[in-house]
Amino acid sequence: MCTVSWIHEASGYQLFCNRDEKLTRKPAAAPAIEVRDNVRFVSPTDGDSGGAWIATNEFGLSLCLLNGQPATARLPPEKPRSRGLLLLDLVSASGADEVFHRVSRLDLSPYAGFSLAILEPCRDAALIRWDRISKSFLPYADPYMPLISSSFDPAGVLARRHAEFRRQLSTGGFLHTGLLCLFHATHGGSADAYSPCMHREDAETVSFTWVRVGEDSADWFYKPAAPCKPVPPQTLSLALRQ
Repeated sequence: MCTVSWIHEASGYQLFCNRDEKLTRKPAAAPAIEVRDNVRFVSPTDGDSGGAWIATNEFGLSLCLLNGQPATARLPPEKPRSRGLLLLDLVSASGADEVFHRVSRLDLSPYAGFSLAILEPCRDAALIRWDRISKSFLPYADPYMPLISSSFDPAGVLARRHAEFRRQLSTGGFLHTGLLCLFHATHGGSADAYSPCMHREDAETVSFTWVRVGEDSADWFYKPAAPCKPVPPQTLSLALRQ
């Protein structure tokens, strides 16, 4: 369960992600610089599976994983593999084209449904969707932003968060960093299951990630709590391969 947005810049992009999870899950480990296939990357680590839901590598490529919507993510696998482990299998790719190529050759049957957002400098955002029946490859995903997933009233949550995004965009006049930070922290009048900063008795937004990729580095701002909570953020910077 997540809310994901982004903004393109002349030399890169900014990526924002609220992660919503049940409170029974183990806390995630803080973002760290890791290596996969001789490629350095930054990601947090899921406390239950050891996978990741967001990562940025030294090519300036970011991957962000959302659960598939229950209405379309059919036929759950008998022995599922964590989707966060799939993200780590792809994190060494040099760009969206390579991610598309790798996924096109993979058997995704061990995975529950998902959407995978892909960002890289000077390119439109891309998206891969798997609904347990077929793979969809969308090379132009910007019109779908913000991406939203929820297992709680999926259609209602999608409608409310999109409405709040349009309201803030109408008020702000244009898409900018401050607007997206505000959107991810807002309760939209009520801190509940429908707000971008989500709160329920059994679940809530458990982290906020803000990634800024420029010419030379990928800078991470990670808050291990809901954006509305007074918890100090953690920062990390990854030098990009030149």
